[in-house]
Amino acid sequence: RLPTHPVGSTRAWYTQIQEKMAFALRSATTSKPFTTSRPARRVTARAVATKFKVEIEHEGKTYTLEVPKGENILSVALDQGLDLPYDCKLGVCMTCPAKLVSGKVDQGAAMLSEDVTAKGYALLCVANPSSDCRIRTISEEELLEQQFGQ
Repeated sequence: RLPTHPVGSTRAWYTQIQEKMAFALRSATTSKPFTTSRPARRVTARAVATKFKVEIEHEGKTYTLEVPKGENILSVALDQGLDLPYDCKLGVCMTCPAKLVSGKVDQGAAMLSEDVTAKGYALLCVANPSSDCRIRTISEEELLEQQFGQ
């Protein structure tokens, strides 16, 4: 349980937190290791993908990006010099729409309805790839038609 931190005693509050963390760390390293009577299983190492290959079709050209796990596609694309439309970077304004051609993305922060995401629509600012994927940028109007039926 963290101590409360009354206004004016921030330094004391941080000191208490540091002391509690140091105690917890000491306790964890001095306790006896967990053992079991069963024989150890053989564990084989598997390669874990830390980057995903993302192909973006934008204005008639295809760009290939390596997007690290946990990063959104828009940020990586902008860092690599792609000129993609965006505004809020929060998954709200719908200025960075795309259609997922193949693969999977996690976009839990997007303000898109479930049926629209099920059809493969995504907002690049909150789309984190969970596999290699191919994406086609689309017009904002196409997404709005899907989302609101306008």
